[in-house]
Amino acid sequence: MATYLFSFYCVFLITLFIVPSYITYKRTGINPFKFTKEETAINYVGKAYKIISAFAFVTISLNAFLPSIIQYLVSIECLVSDTIVWIGFGLIHLAFLIIFIAQRNMANEWRIGIDNENKVNLITKGMFGISRNPIFLGVIIVFIGLFLIIPNAVTAIILVTGVLVIQVQVRLEEEFLLNSLGDEYKEYMNNVKRWLL
Repeated sequence: MATYLFSFYCVFLITLFIVPSYITYKRTGINPFKFTKEETAINYVGKAYKIISAFAFVTISLNAFLPSIIQYLVSIECLVSDTIVWIGFGLIHLAFLIIFIAQRNMANEWRIGIDNENKVNLITKGMFGISRNPIFLGVIIVFIGLFLIIPNAVTAIILVTGVLVIQVQVRLEEEFLLNSLGDEYKEYMNNVKRWLL
């Protein structure tokens, strides 16, 4: 299961982030990766997210290839159970599906960060008719799933900090979209929840 999780996470990153970014660039000429080195709030969010993702990758790698080291990451014993592990795997697969569909809905509008250079087109179809942030929702579900599969202090920190960073990014993006789209985005906010409820 540990090597499967490693393989799944690699496929997850390639299929849901690297490939869509490449396809968007080839179709539009726009680099969808919009974090820069400028000292802005959104760029600090991007840096934080890179660190969180790196910790997740290292933890998953250790779990797969050096499991003896995992014991030093302060396991949360009350959550160690095959049933909880299976729930975790169910969640990460559900998240993959949610993000995959949402990215297809976004098509050429796929961005990582805030695009201040190109015209913004609001996507309201598909998953975006259910949640204003289905991709971020999927990422949060991945963090929860990872914590359930490998319940320890590191994955707990990844979950908590990941959720906090996503909350900040969502609000920064909402402010940007309100400034860019005005009443169109206000109406969308009134009709569709930020998450699900």
